[in-house]
Amino acid sequence: MPWDWRILVNGKGDELLCERHLLATGGLPFAELKQRSRINERARAADQDPDFSRLIREGVPGFERGSDHATDVVHQ
Repeated sequence: MPWDWRILVNGKGDELLCERHLLATGGLPFAELKQRSRINERARAADQDPDFSRLIREGVPGFERGSDHATDVVHQ
């Protein structure tokens, strides 16, 4: 990946990766992708559930049921 100032600025790396098509976005604009990717509430609700990992990913772009999320990321 070529140098970009956002590599050093905390909180901007996700936007940079999205712009370079290195994140599975499900076709969503960055702001909506970021909002839908927040798992805090789901993590609290699934706290001790043995299915925690699956539950926190429900509805997150790139982790849809039947999706192989490892192949959803575009490699350039």
